Amino acid sequence: QQGLKENKDNLQAEISKPLFIVGLPRTGTTILHRLLAADPRNQALEYWLSSFPQPRPPRAEWEQNPRYQEVEHSLQMLDQIAPEMKQIHEMTAAGADECRMLLMQSFVNVTFQANAGVADYEQWLYHADLGPAYALYRDCLRLIGCNDPDRRWVLKDPSHLWAMDTLLETFPDATIIQTHRNPVQLIPSVSSLVLTARRMQEPSVEAAVVGAGELAQWSRVLNKTLQVRRSQPDRFIDVYYEDFVRDPIAVVTDLYAQTATEFEPEIEARMRQWMNDQPANKHGGHSYSAEEFGLTEHGIRTEFEDYCEFFGV
Repeated sequence: QQGLKENKDNLQAEISKPLFIVGLPRTGTTILHRLLAADPRNQALEYWLSSFPQPRPPRAEWEQNPRYQEVEHSLQMLDQIAPEMKQIHEMTAAGADECRMLLMQSFVNVTFQANAGVADYEQWLYHADLGPAYALYRDCLRLIGCNDPDRRWVLKDPSHLWAMDTLLETFPDATIIQTHRNPVQLIPSVSSLVLTARRMQEPSVEAAVVGAGELAQWSRVLNKTLQVRRSQPDRFIDVYYEDFVRDPIAVVTDLYAQTATEFEPEIEARMRQWMNDQPANKHGGHSYSAEEFGLTEHGIRTEFEDYCEFFGV
C-alpha cells in the first residue's frame, strides 16, 4: 500500500497488449511462461516481487534487498519441509512465476483451498465479485513494471480461470493463451501437486478426497471459461500440450505470428539456450496414477465431456 501511494503517477500508465497464459496446472504453462520471459522485450512477474510488490529494482541490487533475502529464505525452508515440490513446480526468488500472490492480497485465490480444505471458502470463490481484486492486481503490475514501461507483460496463472470475464474487462486488449492436455493425464498430476501442498498443513488428508475435489473444481471452472470463449473467441489462442512438448520453438513461433510480434533470430537463440539450461527431471521424476486418487478414466472423461468435445482433446 505504501508503494502504491508513493507511485501514484506511475499507476496511470496503461498495460498494453499483455499476454496471459491460462490452463490447468500440469499443462505446460510454467515452461511456456518462462520461455516467453527469456525474450528481453517481455517482462514477467518474478516470485519475490509478487510477494512484495514494489518498483522492480536493477537486477544487480536484488541479492542485497532484504525482501528478496526473506523470500529466498522462505523458499529454502520449503525445500527442506517438502523437497518433492521441486519435482513438481520449481520456484526461485528471481524466477518468473505465477501472479497468484497478487490476487491473494485480496484473499481471492485457489491457493488457499489448495493448502487447506475449507469448503465454504471454495464455494464462495466460485461466485465472488473479483472486480476489486483485479483492479488492485492491475495496480500492482503497474507499480512493479513502472521502471520497464516499454516491455510487454507476459503473465501466467491457472486461477484466472475463475474470473476470465473479469480479466478481459480489466485488460481490454489482452490476449489469452489457453493450454490444453488430456484430462485423464492432467487431473491425477494436479492432484499430486495439491496433495503435496495440503499435507504440509493437513498431514492426514486422504488422496481420494483431494482427487475428488480437484476433479470437481477444475471441470467446473473450465466449463465456466467455455462460456466466455463462445462470446469472445478472438481473444484466445490455443496451445496443446503434446505440440508444445514435441517442438516448443515451433509453438512459440506460431504464438508470435498470431500476436503480430517479430520472432528475431537472437530471440530464438535466447530461448533455445534457456531450454538447454533446463534438463528434464533435474530434480527427479514425478510419478502418479489416477487410481491412487480414487479416480477412473471414465469418471474423468465424463466430467470433462464438454471441454474435450469443444477443444478436440
